[in-house]
Amino acid sequence: MGFVQVRRMSTKRNTIATSSSGTSAPIFRKLIIASSLGLLTGLAAGLLGVGGGEFRLPVLITLLGFPIAIAAAANLLIGLLTVTVGLAKRLTMGMFESGTIGLIIFMSIGSIFGAYAGAALTDKVNEKYLKYAVGVLLLVLGLKMIHGAFVHEPVGGPVVGFPLEMLFFGAVLGLLIGIVCGSLGVAGGELRIPPLIYLFGLGIKSAGTVSLAVSIPAVGTGAFKHKRMGHVSRHVIYTCIAMGVPSVIGAYVGAAMVIGVSEVFLKALLGVILLLAMVRIVKP
Repeated sequence: MGFVQVRRMSTKRNTIATSSSGTSAPIFRKLIIASSLGLLTGLAAGLLGVGGGEFRLPVLITLLGFPIAIAAAANLLIGLLTVTVGLAKRLTMGMFESGTIGLIIFMSIGSIFGAYAGAALTDKVNEKYLKYAVGVLLLVLGLKMIHGAFVHEPVGGPVVGFPLEMLFFGAVLGLLIGIVCGSLGVAGGELRIPPLIYLFGLGIKSAGTVSLAVSIPAVGTGAFKHKRMGHVSRHVIYTCIAMGVPSVIGAYVGAAMVIGVSEVFLKALLGVILLLAMVRIVKP
């Protein structure tokens, strides 16, 4: 009987070990995919001034199985790390125009209120219609950016400042984009940069720097509200580390590459990214 019991216990341990190994392998592969995507989105953040949240969000929901509210919280935390490093690297490279300070302040104020409201509405707003509205906007902006790259639109000149009415318009724009940031868990750079170029006359590199600067308070506010709503668990923090570290590396490398890249190429690249982001947001 002792021999039989030993065999049964051994078989049971082998079964448990096999089951554990079979479970950990898919999780490890998922984390590798998530980390790789974090590196790519970080590269885009540093190079263009976007957060890349539109590409992380589907991975957090479909690959890692997070509910939309939890995925939005994780996305905001990762985005906060990414845009902060991207902006810091740009500032050390002198890629900042003092004439944009007023615009950054007004847009940031609107974005803070918008991000807080958007995060609070996460469980109340019909996510489907919000995604479709953002998708249509990304489609229009993406096509406009690609068209602008091929027809060689004039590049924005040095900025000396903006009239008060434009600053208030920037605050309203920040408020609207902030709502999208807080509700979907994205930094909003894809929505922010085209208006900065076509409505405020900034060059795409300067627009990217302004977008990163405005993203920090917006993303930070949204993340804070999600945390207060109980959407940031220990598992979310581990996921943020797995995707956040590669994102930071990518953001640093991308920002370092900006000076050597032409404005035309950046416009075309941003246009393509806007179209891809549209597909990722709208696609179920």
